[in-house]
Amino acid sequence: MIYLDNNATTQPTALVVEAMLPYLTECYFNASASTAAFTGADKPRLKAAAAMAKLLNAEEPDCFSFTSGATESNNWVFSSLARGRKDGRVLISTVEHASVDEPAAELARIGFEVIEVPVDVHGVVRLDAMRDALREDTALISIMAANNETGVLQPVAEIGRLIREVCPAALFHTDATQAVGKIPVDLQCEWQDVDLLSFSAHKFHGPKGVGGLYIRPGFELEPMILGGGQENGLRSGTTNTPALAGLASAASEAHDFNPQAMCALRDTFEALLQDELPEAVIHSRSVPRLPNTSYFSLPGMLGEQLIGALATSGIIVGTGAACSAGAIHSSKTLRSMGVAHDMAVGGLRVSLSRYSTIQELTEFIVQLTSATLTQRS
Repeated sequence: MIYLDNNATTQPTALVVEAMLPYLTECYFNASASTAAFTGADKPRLKAAAAMAKLLNAEEPDCFSFTSGATESNNWVFSSLARGRKDGRVLISTVEHASVDEPAAELARIGFEVIEVPVDVHGVVRLDAMRDALREDTALISIMAANNETGVLQPVAEIGRLIREVCPAALFHTDATQAVGKIPVDLQCEWQDVDLLSFSAHKFHGPKGVGGLYIRPGFELEPMILGGGQENGLRSGTTNTPALAGLASAASEAHDFNPQAMCALRDTFEALLQDELPEAVIHSRSVPRLPNTSYFSLPGMLGEQLIGALATSGIIVGTGAACSAGAIHSSKTLRSMGVAHDMAVGGLRVSLSRYSTIQELTEFIVQLTSATLTQRS
């Protein structure tokens, strides 16, 4: 199988699996037990917090609370706001993941004013529109760091400076699920205005079912889950020690990731793609993107049909379109960018990992070309 859908999930590395095994077999004890310091069951969480603090240059390991992943972390941010106040303005972008979009809609239903800040034709948040939307009563701004479909990198540093200039008391949250482990993130330099940051381990070769929320020192959130006191009383529940051991290993390995080499591989792929299929339209190519992501459309094609045909050939890729109740729904991200429906439904996403090779990408192009000929016939 050729797997090119790494923005959906990545393969855990051998070191990650190795790090997890002892906590599934030998040291399977409860990390919250009074004997944890003697059994070593408390070590994975400590190592994970230290590794994430180093990877993101956070102030200290205590800045991190661990969850089941970014979806939970994103929901936590919005539910905490709902429990802490009754109203206010909330800003998100028009290209947010559903785990931000839907909690924001819930806030709107209970009385908050939710504003969706538009993006330009490349998928970059319009800072002029954001400035116009910011007001003194703005409570929260949540803008993803990198788009899961196009790979577009949002100007996190500029957004943060704008927020501090116009409404310094507002909370700035970023869903950094796609960014962590793929691009440099420095919470004490360029990203110093970010108050809350969500991440998932399985997006950077860690295990599924674990992630977390960075909370800048001095900020307090309402507890997510009560009933055990774990995560300093913020998120109760038995600690997932095997997953945290894997997260610690993945975060440590991420230091060795070479984004320049990944970017060169992606660019080579896109050149080969357009040599073979010159009609392919590569979205957001002229703005900063994740080094591993290429999102393109083939005019007249249906992305859902193409990925099905590719899957039968043992090639897995992603698409932003979806089919339900017999209708094809185009990518929300592409619609927000002003891409026509006929073009948007033909979108395909190729997302690479550290294991991807040019041979795999070449074979993908061969099979894609064959699938397009079949769909046209």
